[in-house]
Formats: sequence, C-alpha cells, structure tokens
Amino acid sequence: MITLVEFFCGMGGVSEAIRQFNSAHPLRRICVERAIEIDRDCGAVYQHNFGAVDCRSIDSMDLSEVATARSEQAWWLSPPCQPYCRRGRGAPRQDRRCDAIRAITHYLSHGDRVPSVVLLENVPEFATSEDAADLVSTLHRRGYATWSGNLCPTQFGIPNLRRRHYLIARRGTAEISPPMPPPEPSTWLFTIASILDANSEFAAELLVQTSTVDAYRGAMDLIDPHDELARAACFGSGYGKSLIRSGSYIQQGGRVRHFSPVEVARLLGFSSRYVFPDRIPMRRRWKMLGNSVSVPVVKTVLEAAFDVAAPRRCTR
Repeated sequence: MITLVEFFCGMGGVSEAIRQFNSAHPLRRICVERAIEIDRDCGAVYQHNFGAVDCRSIDSMDLSEVATARSEQAWWLSPPCQPYCRRGRGAPRQDRRCDAIRAITHYLSHGDRVPSVVLLENVPEFATSEDAADLVSTLHRRGYATWSGNLCPTQFGIPNLRRRHYLIARRGTAEISPPMPPPEPSTWLFTIASILDANSEFAAELLVQTSTVDAYRGAMDLIDPHDELARAACFGSGYGKSLIRSGSYIQQGGRVRHFSPVEVARLLGFSSRYVFPDRIPMRRRWKMLGNSVSVPVVKTVLEAAFDVAAPRRCTR
C-alpha cells in the first residue's frame, strides 16, 4: 500500500486522480493519509468528497509529524502558482505565498525521515524559479533521482489546454520512466458538446450580455459546441470575473454563456461522483477549479511515479 500526503490539496483534484488510479490498479492502491489546505472553503469541498482535511498553514507546521518511516510514503506538492505565473506579481522571492514550499524544501534538506517519492505540479514558469532550483538540488543531494517536464491534457486527447510543469522524484533509483502520453489521436477522446450540461444551456447566471460580447468578441475565446475539433482554453481562477485570458465561452443559438462549474469539472476529468456542497457559490467553484489540476494527467504522473503501466484505452 502506497501512502500519500497531499499538501495544498485544494478542492481535491489529486485525490480524485487517486480514486481513478485505484479503480484502474486495484493491486497497487494509493491511500491518502493526510490532506492539508489553508483555505477553509476548499477544505470543506475536499471533506465533502474525500474526508478529513487539515486546515492550517504548511509553513507553520512541524513537518516531522507528517513524515513516517513507511517504505512507500509519497508527498504531493501543488504550491500556489500565482507568484510564478505571467499574470502574478512576478516577484516570488518577496511573496509570502512561497513560504510553504520553502519550508518543505528546508525539511527535505535537513529532516531525518523523508518520503520515498516527491511529486509536484505547478505552472511552467515555476521550473525556472529559484524555488524550483532549490528543491531539485535538495532532492539530488538527498539521493533522489528526478524527472521533470511539461504536460498538457491535449497530448492525451482531451480538448482542454492546461499546460503544467510536473516533477517526479524517487529515492534509491537510477532512472525514472517519464509519463508518456499515448500517440495523439486524430480526434479528441470526447467532444465539447458531450460534456455540456443541459441544465446550464439557458441558465441566466451563465449568460454574457450581448453588449459585453460585442465589446470584447475579438479577445474572447468563443467555442462552437458543434465543432468536433473544438478545444477549450485553460480555465483560470479568474473565470467569471475576468472576461479574457481566463477560459472559454459557449456560443450557441445566438447567445454566449460561460461554461458551468459542472462542465469545467468534466473537462478537468472529475467524475460524476464529485460534487460541490450546495453552499459554495458559483464564483467560488470557478476559482477552485481554476486552481485545480487535470485529473487524467495527474493519474498518468502517478502511474509513472510508481511504475504502473497505464491501462490500454480505445479512442473514438
């Protein structure tokens, strides 16, 4: 049994990937032994779907209480991406949101007990940061082999742009087989139309005013759901607040509307088992999804990290 500590667990995208991993690989199961998240709304959504979450600041924790002597303990790290991304402050060394990843790097450098596997996901810009360099050099010094690279759901036949940087580090091994996407299919594994929610088609709160569309049409990513080759842009945490460069919009029947949170979740690979508590408003759901992960890509990274062959799958 592999045990995993999910730092920065957010709304639970990694736990959703683990649930799907366990379904595909019942003989090589992963158990989340601890999930940690400072945002209480995210923690409530996580708990609603997966169970208890530790809501506190990572940089204030004694990380020795998290590390165990188990032979196969993994840590998953998804630190805040805003300090590193192009739309962020552009000064991560002065950004307190980076304190947590630095605290983890410090523990990995000096701790007596360290996990056998360390996994990380962030925006591509993270890879060139000082924080990434510090983490990787620490891992190498402590005897980890590493693989890192950028992956996008479109490489896996999923019609959604979400290019992210991934790191796999494993102790006591000479080589890590990189997570390899299957040969790119000539068509998507599913179409945008197939993930649309009938209840959202004419929901008033999702519609974008015609005057707004007219003013910003050239900058908005508008999707014709009948186009089988259509793909959605990356949905960011500003979707529903910022009209441009935060996600795509459905253009249908002379109207333009937002993707609903259910539809964004489907594009990210969340199963129908995953639900938001009723009290979480739409804007907060969009923000959580924008800060989450592509579930199928994370599942592939987990398979590479634990040397599990991905099951064969058929494309349409």
